[in-house]
Amino acid sequence: MGYKNWIFPFTLAILGDCLAEGRLCDLPSIKNGNIAPYYYSFKNYYFPMKQDEKLSYFCLPGYTTESGSQNGKINCTMRGWAPVPKCYQKCTKPALENGVFSDTKMSYKIWERLQYSCNSGYQIPGGPRDKTIQCLEGGWSAQPQCTETTEMCSAPDLVHGRYHTAQRTFSRKEKLKYECDDGYRTAGGHTMEEAHCEPQGWSLTPKCTKLGCSALSPVEHGGVDPNKGSYEEGNVVQFFCLEGYSLKGSELIQCYYFGWYPEPPVCEERRNKCPPPPQPPHANVLTSLRTFRHGDTLRLECEHPFQIAGDEEIRCENGRWTLPPKCIDVGRTGSTEGRHGLQTEGSCSSLPIVENSFIFNNINPSLASYKTGSVVEYRCKPFHLIEGPNTIRCVQGNWTTPPVCLEPCLVNEENIRNHNVAMKWNLEEELYFLHGDIIELVCKPGYVLPPSTGDAQLLAQCNRGELKYPKCVSKEPDESCGSPPSIKNGVVMGLLTADYAHGSSVEYSCHEYHFLQGSRKVSCSMGHWTTPPTCIEPCTLSAEEMAKNHLDLRWSFDNRPYFLHGEFVEFVCKAYYFSSPSSSASDFRAQCQNGQLLYPQCVRIRG
Repeated sequence: MGYKNWIFPFTLAILGDCLAEGRLCDLPSIKNGNIAPYYYSFKNYYFPMKQDEKLSYFCLPGYTTESGSQNGKINCTMRGWAPVPKCYQKCTKPALENGVFSDTKMSYKIWERLQYSCNSGYQIPGGPRDKTIQCLEGGWSAQPQCTETTEMCSAPDLVHGRYHTAQRTFSRKEKLKYECDDGYRTAGGHTMEEAHCEPQGWSLTPKCTKLGCSALSPVEHGGVDPNKGSYEEGNVVQFFCLEGYSLKGSELIQCYYFGWYPEPPVCEERRNKCPPPPQPPHANVLTSLRTFRHGDTLRLECEHPFQIAGDEEIRCENGRWTLPPKCIDVGRTGSTEGRHGLQTEGSCSSLPIVENSFIFNNINPSLASYKTGSVVEYRCKPFHLIEGPNTIRCVQGNWTTPPVCLEPCLVNEENIRNHNVAMKWNLEEELYFLHGDIIELVCKPGYVLPPSTGDAQLLAQCNRGELKYPKCVSKEPDESCGSPPSIKNGVVMGLLTADYAHGSSVEYSCHEYHFLQGSRKVSCSMGHWTTPPTCIEPCTLSAEEMAKNHLDLRWSFDNRPYFLHGEFVEFVCKAYYFSSPSSSASDFRAQCQNGQLLYPQCVRIRG
């Protein structure tokens, strides 16, 4: 192998080691989900990622995020990826005989509930005619079932109580009286109860429950009285939370005959955030943070020749900054009036002005001239992104080109409101976005993009302090759409209908191994469907083409039936064969493009 073949991966490895410093989040492992293919191809280059960097992921067909979306977004934090990326399997509507479901959907996201009821003459075994099941990670919480009602009721075993009759089988409308032992109560809270035999079973299942409440488990980040093992009816318990956490729910709960009321509270981490820090005149805030939380401290530094008066640190406390110091002008020695235009031979005149920056190295910025070779380092103010070298040098009487501090974008709530849009992601409740950051927006409920506007317009990029917001228009309720357009190698998910109301949407999925390009979701907007996605075909390895061109696979793991659009396959020449003179090293790393693979050629050199 020539040096050109190994110098590229070696350079990438060195670059990866340099960039890894200060990085926190490794390549995430997402069961039933993936990220963009190029992240896997250049893992050592992209990972680990730095704090506050964002990463999008998508779930495989049949799986969704917790919110029900096919796509998710995660942030790199000090504790790793947050939220933890997960793809949950959808629950398909189960079969049900002798009953009906409450809606017509065919699939349900995780935690979603489905209600069903039994037809007349049928009931849920041991229960009423209506019941709700929930979609869990392992499937439905219960299998819906409707059984034929009976005309007879059997008395269940009664623990901690006694029946007033020896009869154990009862006809419809017959009554069963029972009594609980001392210290126990019926389901209705009495010492004695009467149950009625009805078509669906007992009107009130005979059961005796002990008075009082069992001890509560410790509350995470908080607690209760640790010396209590159980509580009697009427007892009141008080909760407390550890420092840095706040109580969500009632501080006091009481023991009733049926248990604790209201529900025990939880302790949530206090998330008091502070706005961008104050910046007194002639002061610079030294920080790279973009979000400020309770307890964060920042250091301020005065510009030359000003001196700090007060504490040089400020602290974020309960959503507010402590009082910042002042920068006092102690006076300048000598007058510089009329000297800025002077320039000695080989020296440079006064420093170039770089807006939104400050001088970082130990140099006096008020001089009228600087010696050849002088170096000045600029730093941008918080949230400003530097463009170009951060240092300038005096060379033969001229300064080299200074950098530019690109302004951040401040989310303008009035503009957002006037354009009928809202931010899609609020993970960090950010107000500022750096130059180049992309903000994902959505139309507010009741509004849609105009028909001529694509979904890509909902991605606004910060450009030198300016954000261009898309305009969403009011829905027209009378503008409906017919069936959504069909796509090659893909299908519409869910049950199709002939008519869709304005603002409704459907989602597409591609056949297995096909790469979805475009928006997975299309919407009905004033009688027209937005542009559907395309499903790009995978590539298949051709044994005939490999034999014809005398090729072998470089990696054994590439011996698989399909390659997704955009993936790479690496080849090598068979023994005694060499790459043709017209081939290059990059030809042997072929990329799947729209279902096509371009095979390199090897030839046998005869000597």
